[in-house]
Amino acid sequence: MKAVKITLTIALFFSTAFLGLAQKGVEDGSKFGHGEDSIRCVRNYSLYREYYKQKNYNDALPYWRVVFAECPRATKSIYLNGAAMYKFHIIQAEKNSHEAKNLYIDTLMQIYDQRVKWYPKDKAKVLGYKATDLLRFKKDDMEGIKESYKFSKEAFNQYGEKAPKSVIVTFMTTTLLLFEKNEIPENEVVENYAKTMEVMDKQVKQNPDDEDLANVQEAIQANFANSGAASCESLIQLFTPQLKENPEDIEVLKKISYWLNQTGCTESDLYMETTIALNKIEPTPTLAYHIAKLYNTRGQYKDAVKFYEQAIAGEEDGATKAKFLVELGYIIQSEYGDLKLAKKYALEAMKADPESGQPNVLLGNIYAAVKDFGEDELAHKAVYWVAVDQYKTAVRKEPELANVVNKKIQAYSKYFPDTETIFFYGYKAGDTYHLGDWINTDTKIRTRK
Repeated sequence: MKAVKITLTIALFFSTAFLGLAQKGVEDGSKFGHGEDSIRCVRNYSLYREYYKQKNYNDALPYWRVVFAECPRATKSIYLNGAAMYKFHIIQAEKNSHEAKNLYIDTLMQIYDQRVKWYPKDKAKVLGYKATDLLRFKKDDMEGIKESYKFSKEAFNQYGEKAPKSVIVTFMTTTLLLFEKNEIPENEVVENYAKTMEVMDKQVKQNPDDEDLANVQEAIQANFANSGAASCESLIQLFTPQLKENPEDIEVLKKISYWLNQTGCTESDLYMETTIALNKIEPTPTLAYHIAKLYNTRGQYKDAVKFYEQAIAGEEDGATKAKFLVELGYIIQSEYGDLKLAKKYALEAMKADPESGQPNVLLGNIYAAVKDFGEDELAHKAVYWVAVDQYKTAVRKEPELANVVNKKIQAYSKYFPDTETIFFYGYKAGDTYHLGDWINTDTKIRTRK
């Protein structure tokens, strides 16, 4: 009875709809063909649609195949419905027949291809579907993964900045799977990752409340970090030609700098060259300081000093400027032995940030490094008094420096003169003592304990 009822329903539907649709097809000659062909298309379309709505895919497919083969322009829904039915059969076949599953997958790909033929504007979207479905249904088949990679890469490139999450995920998933199996080189992985992160950064910026998007990006970043592809060698190989071709392209320079910095490749010549190029185009105190640090690490102190000076000249924040000055002072003291100039930087740092104790530590170190100051033994020892004075001032300003500074105080206090020596020169403990020349400061006389 149920079968009869369905048949009667379909018959009634035919009587009210088929002829109208068929006649329309005859008149415009576009979607359903002409004459008898048009009537055949409409009849099979309507039959498959009825069964499809009931999710009776087995009975729907014979009629759908006629429409797919003979009426490809009838409506886009034949491709949407066909894909849905074949994916259903692929899932069912997974349990029973590997051969049947592959045949269904092949047909699904044909559906997608024909959709692109008649609806070329859907190409990027359909490429994404092909990539996603191949990865889903052929995840254990290397050839399937390769095909998925090819389609997802093409889809990603066509979408550009508007690439949907599904395409990005498939693209990077297949990228990492192929790298894991040594099917693609690490520089290709890095390039793909760089492209996807560039797109995702823009999307996250445009959609800051999209938690799913942020989670997807975080997952991709974690997978890439654990893949082993981001070696300095591969990054340098990837980006060196880009720097040579675009030495003044700010976006290229920023991209190279970002990736080398993110992956810990900051000791490379490429990173140095890129950072210097960036500083030439968009000079900032931060960039100059960064370059100074790089040169300092390499032991190229002359170049380091030049960029420290640039950073100091452009920096407006007092605490930051003081930090730069202190670091420069240490270089001048330790590498050039110019204690007078080092003191100048220490005093400038104190002026820039009066609350910081670091300039006082620097000045204490400078005084402690003076050899044979003055004309007698007491003057030679007096430098340790002023050194300790600076260390104590540093601790008063920043108590957290105590652990380091107190050790210095203890060490240099051992070089204070004994009671006999200060008595010999006509002084006693507590008297004021003046150190002249470039030190030019007063201190209190103390004896060694």
